[in-house]
This record gives sequence, structure tokens and C-alpha cells, in this order.
Amino acid sequence: MEDRKQAILRAVVHEFTTSAVPVGSQALQSRYFVNLSSATIRSELAELADLGYLTQPHTSAGRVPTDSGYRYFVDFLMDVEPIPDRIKAFIQDELHAAPADVQALVERVAMTAAAVTQNASVASAPQGSLAKVKHMDLVSLEPKEVLLILLLEGNLLRQQVVNTAEPATQAQLTRLTARLNATLDGRGSNEARRAYEAAALGLEKELLGRVVTVLDLYEKGSESLVVHDGVRNLLRQPEFAESSRLHQVLEVLEETRYLTLLLRQLIGDSDLQIVIGSENSSSQLQGCAVVLTTYGPSERLKGVVGVVGPTRMAYSQTVARLQAVARGASDRMAELGV
Repeated sequence: MEDRKQAILRAVVHEFTTSAVPVGSQALQSRYFVNLSSATIRSELAELADLGYLTQPHTSAGRVPTDSGYRYFVDFLMDVEPIPDRIKAFIQDELHAAPADVQALVERVAMTAAAVTQNASVASAPQGSLAKVKHMDLVSLEPKEVLLILLLEGNLLRQQVVNTAEPATQAQLTRLTARLNATLDGRGSNEARRAYEAAALGLEKELLGRVVTVLDLYEKGSESLVVHDGVRNLLRQPEFAESSRLHQVLEVLEETRYLTLLLRQLIGDSDLQIVIGSENSSSQLQGCAVVLTTYGPSERLKGVVGVVGPTRMAYSQTVARLQAVARGASDRMAELGV
């Protein structure tokens, strides 16, 4: 695309993003191109429309970007916007205070993303988040009933009552607890499974089997954990003034299982994904833009945080702020050992 057309397309995207009003040649001339005539700008607008980057809602109206116009802007013209210090401080404060519990932390990530981007947000827990044993206790309730207390790293508490095949006194359980803590301290499900397989038949093997089950359930649960926040932000956008448009988006956000699969599909192997309008495979989101990035304590453990909003999105601002949230969340998870 010629430089002048690029400059005009960039200006149209900026104006329409800000005002939500179709952009005319006079507005462009007075604010961006004082050295060009209105006739020249109109000619360029018409050519951009012929190329499929702009459209004209009504004959007498100005132009608005099409999905292709936004895509060209995002791929070739977008500069990531600097983040104001107050927004940086807000992100840092919110995520630095995020709790150690995985679900609460993911909720804080979603809330922060919604607040700084003013869109609806989604966040998934890092896939394969490992549960590591910090401490365990065995308490005798009845001769054949044991309370298993597991404290996982991140101060997550899991408790289960285990009905055992053979009776055990508290003294026996106390000795077994000391042995298992020495074996499992700081270790995850793989190590617990190896200890279970190596153990002789009896109470120790029975309880180790239950420990493995608890750790596996935690890890599978973290993979399917998806939360969203900030739907109220969509209500402020004129694109969602019609309730039917909003309901379509809500259907996607409320269906957690579908949303989990959608996030994995959209992000793929990329650390940043921007899906605009008709590019969305979900029909409910074809009037929206979805911006996603990854976060997590390591390259192996990655979750997704993103936003859903109108295609008339401040992409350069959204990308910068979303990536800042992802960096803050990654740092916090690494700090907590979650």
C-alpha cells in the first residue's frame, strides 16, 4: 500500500476508534492532513474502499474500517502504545497482591485485564499447573477412617476422609506421616505415583494412592479453569447497544468448557493472537475482536489472558496493557511457586 494510503487508513482507524462516528474527508483534513485537499482525501478514501479496507455505512456518511482494514492496521501500521505510569502502577499493585490460590489468582488476572483495557476479559489457568506437596498430615478419626490433609505449594489445602482396609492407630499414622513427608516434600504427582508403585501392599500404599488422586484432580482442574470479568465494559460500547449482540458474546463467555477449547484453539503456538470480526470461527464472536496473550511461571506452564470487545478496539493500547498484565501475572506465579 502507498504511504499516503497507509497514513489515511491509520488516521481513519484512530478517529473511528475514538469517536465511533464514520470519518469524513473534512475531519481528516483538519486534524491530520492540512496539506492535502478534501478532494484528494476523498479520492484516497474511495480507493481504500475499493480495496476492501474501508466501507461507507450510508451514501452521505464518512468511512469506517472493515475487518480487512483493521487487519492491515494491526499487521503493518500499529505501534504499541506506551503505558501511563498510573496504569503500570495499578497493574503492579493488583498482581503483586494476588493470592496464592490458583483460582483466586486467575480471577485477579482477569479482573486486572478488564480494568486496564475497558473490555471484557478472559483468563485460563496455566495448562498443566503442577501440584507439589508442601506438607501432609494423617489424623485418625476411627480405627478404619483417616483424615488426609494435604498442604500444596501456594498454601492450597486439600482434605479427604479415607476409609482404609485395615485399622490404624494415631501413633502408626504419625510415624507414617513423618516417612511420607520425607518422601514427598516439594514433589509432585509423578514422584507420588512412583512412590505409590514402589510401596508394598498395605496402609502406606492405600494412602499414597489417595495422594496421587488428589494431585491429579488438582492438575486436571487447573487446566479447565477459565474465568471472565468486565462484561459491564461492553455495555458502554455502542456496538452492544442491541441486547442480541451482547447475548451472543455472553453465551460464549458463560460456556466454560467451550471457552477453554476456544482459547486453546485461538492462541495456538503463538504468544500473541489478534482475531478480528469475521476471522472468528465462533459465529457469536464475528462482530468482535479477540486479543489473547500467554502468561505463566515458565515456558512449559502457560495460561491465556485476553479480552473480547468490538472490532473498533484501541488495538495498540490493548496489546500493550494486556502484555503488561501477562508479565505481572507471570512474575507473581513464579514468585509464589504456583
